[in-house]
Amino acid sequence: MESFELVLVLLACVIIAAVAERVVRRVSLPLVQIAVGLAAALVVPHVAEVHIDSELFLVLFIAPLLFNEARESSKRELWNNLPSILSLAIGLVLITVLVVGFALHWMVPSIPLAAAFACAAALGPTDAAAVGALGSTVSLTRRQKILLSGESLINDASGVVCFQFAIAAAVTGAFSAADAGITFLVLFFGGIAFGIVAGFAAFFGITLLRRRGFENNIVHVLYEVFTPFVVFLLAEELHVSGILAVVAAGLVMARHTPRLTTTSQAKLNLVSNGFWEIIVYVINGVIFVMLGMQLPQAMSPGMSDGYGPLQLLGVILAVTLLVMLVRFAWVTVTELLHADPATGQRGASHAARTLREALVTTIAGPKGAVTLSIIFTIPLTLESGAPFPERSFIILVTAGVILCTLVIADLSLARLAPSEHVGATEEELRRAEVAVLGNTIAELESKIAQGTHPEFEPATRVVLGSYRTRLVRARLEMGQCGDVLGTLVREVLVRQQQRADELEAEILEQTSAKSAAPYYALLKRIRGSLGYYEKGAKVGPRGNGLKSKLHIYRFALKPHKVTDEKAELMYYQTCLFAIELERVALEYLGGVVEQADAAGDELTAKAARTLIEEHRSIEQTLQERVGYSDERPGVGAGKMFDPSTCVLSEQFRLSREYIEMITAGALSVELDKIGELQGRGEIDEDIAQQLRQNVYVLQMNAEAE
Repeated sequence: MESFELVLVLLACVIIAAVAERVVRRVSLPLVQIAVGLAAALVVPHVAEVHIDSELFLVLFIAPLLFNEARESSKRELWNNLPSILSLAIGLVLITVLVVGFALHWMVPSIPLAAAFACAAALGPTDAAAVGALGSTVSLTRRQKILLSGESLINDASGVVCFQFAIAAAVTGAFSAADAGITFLVLFFGGIAFGIVAGFAAFFGITLLRRRGFENNIVHVLYEVFTPFVVFLLAEELHVSGILAVVAAGLVMARHTPRLTTTSQAKLNLVSNGFWEIIVYVINGVIFVMLGMQLPQAMSPGMSDGYGPLQLLGVILAVTLLVMLVRFAWVTVTELLHADPATGQRGASHAARTLREALVTTIAGPKGAVTLSIIFTIPLTLESGAPFPERSFIILVTAGVILCTLVIADLSLARLAPSEHVGATEEELRRAEVAVLGNTIAELESKIAQGTHPEFEPATRVVLGSYRTRLVRARLEMGQCGDVLGTLVREVLVRQQQRADELEAEILEQTSAKSAAPYYALLKRIRGSLGYYEKGAKVGPRGNGLKSKLHIYRFALKPHKVTDEKAELMYYQTCLFAIELERVALEYLGGVVEQADAAGDELTAKAARTLIEEHRSIEQTLQERVGYSDERPGVGAGKMFDPSTCVLSEQFRLSREYIEMITAGALSVELDKIGELQGRGEIDEDIAQQLRQNVYVLQMNAEAE
């Protein structure tokens, strides 16, 4: 039960961190997740006392992360940069172990040299995925991305192997360089060899299923997710590196399909990528939340082993600085000697730029999940039965270094390597989306105005309502203009609700609350079909007293059947109610335009005119739904309804019959509008691609319904 509670708490923390990140935009997601985990441990202390076995941690979290990273990597680019990657993943780890290990033993003599080496080995692996959470605020070069990705694929294994050797020496007090070298070669190359074999076996297995006509995307994705766990466990049983085996298997199974591929393969890629995206997000979130949960325990007096706060902080900062200095020196030498394949020039020919890029690559390799999982595998006792020396202190120092490297990356990378689109990409995307949706709506309205296919009109008006909803959402998510629009929308809803209350009182004078309840529920559906959403769809009669509210809820849960003629009458009268609310909105917005023009407030005037166009379009839609004349009948009077001329039932039938076709056509129109904007140079290729991807998702969703 404790494990289940821990899972629930971890998932809740990941969700809370995702929400908090939207509020604290300048802090990277891993730091937010660590903070949420810390808060959870302080509020619910017993969750920090539940530990996951380190071996289970590696297979449960690290194996799928590395497998996914490998399957998304470019084998060609990894091969072309293999010398540099191996230099960072193996050479840098070994140098870090030696330099940091000797320095830590010198600073804290009570830590045996072998144990200090173990701490340094745990600090060897990097967590480039943490930097990826910085998103669009950081711009890394292609080579930097390849080096960081390739390094993180391999240095996990080299760090784990070095750690195991150091711990064995610390526990037994014996160490053989020859035996260690042989063991390292067996683990390293044995893991790669087994991973290649396992990867080809898994690949041929799924290929065989496909050739036999088994085209179940869900099973294929589960097969992919199942693979890294099996490969890791089998590799460990064979006493080779499970981490490298998973990486090798992922590279073998990597799918790089051409742009024009089969529809079944395209659908499989979409499902697989979406599934892996969720898995990776949850795993990364859980890891950093768990790190935050461990902090209170790490900072407890029992963990410090008698060292004062200043001394602890000094050791953590010194180790952090030393780790980064060693990394910077190694990366600098590597980049100065590297020759550009295109120009043949070495990095030394433009030393200033090379040093800057080396600094970015250094900071972009913070410590994280693997380091955390490794350090907790330190045994509690030595072979003699004595407690492992300074175990708590080593864990504390390692946790502190992880935090420091993450904070340094968060604070400095956005300044050292700022993205060219910082703060503009989201705004540009919203503006482009608003333009595309507006043009699409105009195209659909023109088709209705032409009247060449009247049978399509009811379905087209329903689709128009969904497009208006998307347009309003996109506008409200824009910057300053979105804030002004949001204020005006809220004021419109307030005035519409005031008028709805007045009309409700008039209606209740003519009929009972029970008879009026169906109209209340129907109004919400009508407004929802027009483009209103959330609070906007709920504007209307609210029920006068508890009895009236109960009738409304009862009808919403279990609508009673009515005759076709009575249903048309109800719909007609409710549309009159909705038309009245639109006139209230137009009257208010017209006054806003006059005041804004007089005050010279162009932004407010523009926003109000935009909303006026929307409300006029909604009013026209309502009028045409029920054949409404320009004369203004009393709301709810019922006298204006003529069953012989009302064609609502026919409109509903036509809407249901053609809704799928009109939806598909509207999405095609939207794609055309994206192409037109791109052709005119109003949006760039990246934004156009993102907008198209959104439409493709909507098309898939429409096909699935």
